[in-house]
Parts: sequence; C-alpha cells; structure tokens
Amino acid sequence: MRRVGLILLVIGLAGFLFASAQRTRYEKAASTADPSHASSPTEIQKIRRSSEAWETARWMILGAAVMGLVFTVLPGKES
Repeated sequence: MRRVGLILLVIGLAGFLFASAQRTRYEKAASTADPSHASSPTEIQKIRRSSEAWETARWMILGAAVMGLVFTVLPGKES
C-alpha cells in the first residue's frame, strides 16, 4: 500500500499545482476581459465557469494526495 500511497501523493501534489496554475490563468483572463465588447458577458461567463471547474478539480486532486499520504503513513497489515 505504501507504493500506491506514494504514487497517489505525487500525482495529487503535481495535479494540485497544475490545476492551481490553470485556475490562475483563467482568473487573469476574466479580470482583463474588455467589458465594452458586445459578446464579452458570455465570454466572461465561460471564463468564470472554467475557473470554477479548475478550482473544483484542484481540491479533488488534493483529496487524492491526502489519500496517498494516509496510505503511506498508515499502510495497514502485511499479509
């Protein structure tokens, strides 16, 4: 179980950092969008939805990292 825990921990932390970078990118795009364009409100909504999706993914992936930490620290009985 420790090997699985370490794999989950590494994937979870790397995914968390990647999702954080993506969320930041979408938040910057939403803040710099020009409100004077006619199609801008729908574009801003799409950008915000993407940002919220990355935020959700970020915390779910962090949950996988926590599971990996638990599997590493508390591996269970050896058969």
